[in-house]
Parts: sequence; C-alpha cells; structure tokens
Amino acid sequence: MNAWLIYDHEGAKRNKDYIDYHYEVGSHHGISFELKYVDEISESAFSEIPSFALVRTIDPQINKMLEEHGIAVYNNSMVSYIANHKGRCIDCISEKTSVPTVKSDVIKPEDDIDEILSEKKGYVIKPASGHGGENVCIISDDKHSAERIKKVHKKDDLILQPFIDGPREDVRVYVIGKQIIAAVKRRAVGTEFRANASLGGDIFKYNLNENERDYVEQIIDIFDFGMVGIDFIIDENGGFVFSEIEDVVGARMLYKTYPEIDILDKYIKYLKDKTLNNNH
Repeated sequence: MNAWLIYDHEGAKRNKDYIDYHYEVGSHHGISFELKYVDEISESAFSEIPSFALVRTIDPQINKMLEEHGIAVYNNSMVSYIANHKGRCIDCISEKTSVPTVKSDVIKPEDDIDEILSEKKGYVIKPASGHGGENVCIISDDKHSAERIKKVHKKDDLILQPFIDGPREDVRVYVIGKQIIAAVKRRAVGTEFRANASLGGDIFKYNLNENERDYVEQIIDIFDFGMVGIDFIIDENGGFVFSEIEDVVGARMLYKTYPEIDILDKYIKYLKDKTLNNNH
C-alpha cells in the first residue's frame, strides 16, 4: 500500500520529525509514505494514484482536487471546507446538533472594520481561517491590536464573538473516525486569555463526563472524519461551548499528556483497515 503525505514547504520543515515518524509507522503497517509538496500537485502528479492521501496543510482545494482524481483523502474536502472557516463550522454545529456554540458574526473584508472596533469593545475577534490562537484579540483601545486586526481583515473573514468569562480553559478532544481517543485540557497562564499550548498554556489529561461525550458524539455523527481535534471552551458555569474543529490537528499535546497512546499508530491502522474494506 502506498500513500501521499502532503505538506507545504514551511510545514514540512517544521514537522520533519513527525514526517519521519509517518515513514516509520507506515512501514510497520505495510504502507509506504511519499512526501509531496502542495506546489507539486498538478495533472502530471496523477500518473500513479496512491492508496490514499493525508493532507497536512490547510488548502481545501487540494483535498477537492485529489478526490476528483479518485483518491481517498483524509480529511475529506467537506471536513476541510467546513473546519477551516470558523464561521461555517459554528453554523454547521449550531444547525445540526444541540451542542452549545458561541454566538458568532462573520465580518467580511468589505465590511467597515473601524465601526466594529469602535462599537464592540470587549468582544473577541479572530481570523476565520486562523489556527493556534494567532491574531486572536480582545477588542480594546490598543492601537497595535487594531492595526493587526485591520491587516488580517484585508485578506480574510473575521469572526466576532462575545468574550466568555470562564476559567480561561478549553478542552481538545482527539477523534479518529467515529472513535474518541482522548481529551486534553488547556489552561491559559498569566494575563493571557488564550489557552493554546503553543502560546504557553498548561496542559492536562481530561476525562469527559457523559454530557460532554454526548456533545462530541453528536459532532462525530455528522462528519466522516479521518483524524481531527474538536475544541470546546469552558464557560463560567463549567460547561462545554463548541469552539472549532482542527482539521490538520497536531499531536504534540496528546503525546505529552498520554505517552501511553500512540495516536499516529492508531490513525494509520485505521486508514489501512478502511482502505482495505473499501477495496472489497
């Protein structure tokens, strides 16, 4: 069995060890991974079709193009399209499940950002396609933040949300297919309101209660996931509020908090079994 592992150049450089681990785990399961860069994917690349492709860069058009050439893609183009726009994602969960969501407004590049920055002090504003907490701000009188928001606004939709005055914690739930693998709680430190581990947040193992597990399962039921992270903010009452789905989800937090779980091994075994079942 052969598979494509698709990255952009910067992502591949940053994740070299993880790419090497794909080769190692894939070999154990009889799968040969080949690294492909996004800018190499053209019509000439489809002379040989892989058993499946893992897209580890955020570019829903790539997922779609691969599918149009008959390649099984993880995550598929629908997951990529919905998950990589926070507004679309929240609308989808709000419409199709009973999971609590944050009231969110989409700010288009043509909308008057100065008026919003003036009238929505204390609201959270973030890029619709952002990840890792980058460029997420609380609207204030800070001119530096305002300029950063305006710069992002020129090239991306923004999401405007009321600030949730909770314990500055969130939970990421790792999912493969229809199976919940584990959950990790992240807690902001110091004066930071964002709990992302990449921004220095503390991380802990987390056991989902019955109600929280139901929320995750409702989301799982409406998608055909490969592997994702489903993120929930913890509100002022200790309850889960849906935040986003991480399509190209990282695994560092999981390996740190659950060294006994090899999620890449589980994922590749899942993809191998699914590919074999689809071919029969």
